[in-house]
Amino acid sequence: MKTRLHDESRNVYEALDIFREVSLHGLKSSFLPAEDPDAKRVWTADSAASLMRCFVESPDESNRSFLEKLADQLSGLPRGAGQLFEELAWLHFVVATPAKLRYASKRRLLDDIGAMTHASGPTGIFDEALREGLVAPGTAFFTRRPNQLWLLVRFAARWTTATADERMLWLSDPRAFREMVFGLDGVADQTQRHALLHLIHPDAFEDTVSQYHKHALAALSEPGEIGTNDDETIANIRTRLAKDHGNDFSFYSPEIRALWQPDERPAPADAHSDTAPAHEVDVDEPEAAMRSAWLIRGAGGKKVPEWLEQGICAIYYSDSFPFSLAQGMSREELRALSEEAGTDTTTGGYNAELGQVWRFVNKIEVGDYVVTVNGSDVYLGVVDSAPRDRSTRTRIETIRAVEWLNAGQPIQRGAIAPSLQSKMKTLLTVSLITSEIDELERWVTGHTWDEPAAPPNIRELALPPATAELARDLLLPQQWLTDVIELLEEKKQLVLYGPPGTGKTFLAQALADHFTAGGGGASETVQFHPSYSYEDFFEGYRPAPSATGTVEFQIKPGPLRRIAEAASAAPDTPHLLIIDEINRANLAKVFGELYFLLEYRDRPISLQYSELEFTLPANLFIIGTMNTADRSIALVDAAMRRRFYFLEMAPSVPPVSEVLAKWLARHEMPDAPARLLAELNRRLGDPDAAIGPSYLMNKSVMDPGRLERVWAHAIVPLLEERFYGTGEDLKRYSLSAVRAAIDSAANED
Repeated sequence: MKTRLHDESRNVYEALDIFREVSLHGLKSSFLPAEDPDAKRVWTADSAASLMRCFVESPDESNRSFLEKLADQLSGLPRGAGQLFEELAWLHFVVATPAKLRYASKRRLLDDIGAMTHASGPTGIFDEALREGLVAPGTAFFTRRPNQLWLLVRFAARWTTATADERMLWLSDPRAFREMVFGLDGVADQTQRHALLHLIHPDAFEDTVSQYHKHALAALSEPGEIGTNDDETIANIRTRLAKDHGNDFSFYSPEIRALWQPDERPAPADAHSDTAPAHEVDVDEPEAAMRSAWLIRGAGGKKVPEWLEQGICAIYYSDSFPFSLAQGMSREELRALSEEAGTDTTTGGYNAELGQVWRFVNKIEVGDYVVTVNGSDVYLGVVDSAPRDRSTRTRIETIRAVEWLNAGQPIQRGAIAPSLQSKMKTLLTVSLITSEIDELERWVTGHTWDEPAAPPNIRELALPPATAELARDLLLPQQWLTDVIELLEEKKQLVLYGPPGTGKTFLAQALADHFTAGGGGASETVQFHPSYSYEDFFEGYRPAPSATGTVEFQIKPGPLRRIAEAASAAPDTPHLLIIDEINRANLAKVFGELYFLLEYRDRPISLQYSELEFTLPANLFIIGTMNTADRSIALVDAAMRRRFYFLEMAPSVPPVSEVLAKWLARHEMPDAPARLLAELNRRLGDPDAAIGPSYLMNKSVMDPGRLERVWAHAIVPLLEERFYGTGEDLKRYSLSAVRAAIDSAANED
């Protein structure tokens, strides 16, 4: 037996010999003593049926840990069923080498399962086998553990209900065994299926659990060697190569590997694939938290069947990049190489292609999710290799190995979350969709591939309500503040407009503090001006020092992108962006394509510079302030007005008209300033020209000469600017004239 020559795995194969004879042939426990009466109650149809009911057919889709969910699912099992699960779990864990899953982690997990089920754990040769392992399995082995174990339970159920003749056939005929294993139900479990083939028939099937590697090996076939599946083809190839390399050669030896992976770059040191360098990975590490997700289009879906068959995804390009796309190259380096090759790099098409290619090579990581679409069929996979180039007669392409989790059971577009459906409308070849990772995780919990998904129960984020304390601090009615908050909740964008001094910015900042009190959320303030641009507001190229000491241009985020990313990272807390003097900038120029997102928050748009897709998170709110003395609201374009609610803060209209009197009363001051301001605004007669109360909200306003100074140097200049060139007589707005009018009215009363 060729596999017995691998001394580092000798105990594994000896343990498997015992397992096949005792459990698969004799239907007895491999871990319990032969004299234990329960040994015959383990590998039975009843035990397997119990596991099917409590584990496979009762998936737990909560956010708890694997072991927490498993403890509930396995509680109350008969001892025989619990022991069966322990032995199936051993069959799962024994595959991984210590470089991928340490012995201590394997043993701890098996002991935890044994404690849940009162089962006996592996001892002797079975325990020693755990210290060795066979292969370095891919990402799905670690992240899709329930799916792998579901497959093993289904295997046990099929085995224990089969006839003695069927079991004998499967043990003696590798082809029949393979047909049975791949006929079992299940998704996201290809690693375990390939592992089972080698564990039970190590002489007939290679010691690899990678569908991608098997397909690459099968590509070495010569005429007459192609079988009905990759495993059969590889067996024929082995027979041929054995003539020159001996019967016990390994397809992973350097000289053989060069035949089927001549251009493969080494995978990153943290890659979870069976080509990865040995390293320790503790199963308890939160891998999912570090994973990204990508939507990759396969030439309008035409290439998707090929991807599924070969276990890859790819990006295609013609002659724009006639060179190896090495990882780590910057966009500038790629552009320089293209220019050297005679490519016109000034076209928009080249720039778009550059971003897609660079992202596919440099941004996608081993272990990331990848989604692709073919018509109404949607497929999900896990990236399993670094990129490598592959040339054809008509094009160049760069490929990555992918373990497609539902190659045979695509999910339908109508069964996925609306937010992800929206993102699938993009025409970009490579799109970042990490914000949808919870939806992707839902797909792989099992039992949902063919069922329409219920509309997700998305709870709209409620802003903190207006409190009596907030109303008291702002000197504004609580119900009015409640209306303001409800407007913001409904539209998510609100403009406070009115003349200077009405407290627009003060109110916006107070609401920001109120929404983010207690450490939740964040706020940011930006002030627009005539030269403000999209690059200032969202993102743009800015000079930055490089590692070589020169200056290069890098994409730098602006305030909107910064707070949007912060809001996306904390979706349960409100984030507020205040745009002061919003009407002083060229709004169409500043917002650019972001105008669309203000109205359609769930739709992605492609960014001008970074070329990524972007959406505005639902928990980001925008408050703008607009000075109508500077520019009328009528001059704001219709697109802007449609996307914002507008709330007037007029000095002569409640509640703003009452603020100064309330403030004076709070500080036990005479109401003369409030009466003066009311008379002034009555004389002005124009809401846009009215003067706000904040000019007179000063504790020293009643000091000798102070009111006169404020009137002469703050209020009158505003009126002079307002009435410049109109011929208006400003004397009627002087402090003395206004006082005289008030005194005259008082005498008449």
